[in-house]
Parts: sequence; structure tokens; C-alpha cells
Amino acid sequence: MSVREFQTKNQIIYQALKKAIIGGKYKPMERMVISEMAREFGSSEIPVREALKKLEADGLIHNKPYVGCRVTSLNLDELEEIYQVRSELEGLATRLAAQRIEESDLKAIQDKVDEMEKVISKGHYEHVGRINREFHKRIYALCGNEFLFKTIFELWDRTNRAQGIFALMPERSHQSLTEHRQILKALREGNGRLAGKLIIKQKEEVLKSMRQYLESQGIEGRSTA
Repeated sequence: MSVREFQTKNQIIYQALKKAIIGGKYKPMERMVISEMAREFGSSEIPVREALKKLEADGLIHNKPYVGCRVTSLNLDELEEIYQVRSELEGLATRLAAQRIEESDLKAIQDKVDEMEKVISKGHYEHVGRINREFHKRIYALCGNEFLFKTIFELWDRTNRAQGIFALMPERSHQSLTEHRQILKALREGNGRLAGKLIIKQKEEVLKSMRQYLESQGIEGRSTA
């Protein structure tokens, strides 16, 4: 294998594993076995090890000598702090968007609701996080404030692991779908205040589900610093 081929394989494995961790395929504190992953990707163990080094640098896994690799737990303290800010900003963006929204925008948002319903009906919960993000992005892009929009999604990137809750707790996917229908209904009615409140409530429900999942798994999920 050439250096370029190795680097490409390394990057492919890294991106695939990162997506799997964020999407919830690998659960918090789950062990990741190098030999099994190498077989899954049809590669030697070397590019897998290199990919794991990058994931460790990202804070997504712990790699301890004689213990091996495990997915890191979710830091609920940090999530709560960021979600507190996100809730207010996303509520504001929604209220602003409601003043500018047009029928074509409502159709695009409806398409995301339909897409989420389709993947949930098939049990493909690992795709719900991506669609959820796209649903919200469609709304916030209409707020007319580029700084607000960029800030919101910088914070989303800080909480990417939260997307995994849809795969970890499938019932959260069904709840989210109902919430999205309610938000869309409020936007159709031109009720930006209600839509904003529903967005804020949704953030609270995500954190609630995170706490429930961590407690059910016996994982503290709190910072030890």
C-alpha cells in the first residue's frame, strides 16, 4: 500500500468511526476492538490505529494501555451549559424567521418532517440526528442575522454527540417528530412566539433524555474536574 493509499484509508476509517460515534452506533463507554474494526473495514490494523489516534485527539475515545479503547462518556455539565445558550439563541432565530418565512420555505421544512417520518418508520434511527439538524438549519437560515445563524451552528458543532440520543433512545426520535410537526404548525400560523417556545422546550427534552440514558446505563456523565 502506498503512502497516499494508506492516508486515504486512514481518513475513510476515521470519518466512518467518527460518524458512528456521533450517531450513536457506538455507545458511551463501549469498547472498540481494533481487530474487529480492521475486519469490518477490510484493512490492516495500522490505519485503524491511526484513525483512533485522531478520535482520541477529538475527545471521542479514551485509549488506555492494557485496557484498550472505549468511547468517552457524554459530559452532561458541558451539554447543559451550551444548551442553555443554544435554547435562547435558537428561540430568537425562530421568532425572527417566522417574520420572513414564505410558502416555499414551509414546503422545504415540511420535506424534512416527511423525511424524518420515513426513516423512523423504517427504524433507521441513526439518520434522525442529521435530519433533525437540517430541519433546524432550514428555519434558522431565515432569521436574517448571519452572526446569529453562525453562532448557533458553532454551538451545534460543540454538541455533536447529542445527535446520538436518537439512536440510543429511539423513543426520542418519535417524540422529536411530534415536536417538529408542532413547530411547523406554529410557523404556518405565523406564530413565531409559540414556535420559539417549542424550540426551547425541545432543547429541554433532549437534555432530559440524555440524563435518562446516562442514568439507565449507570454512567455519571458529569465533569470530574
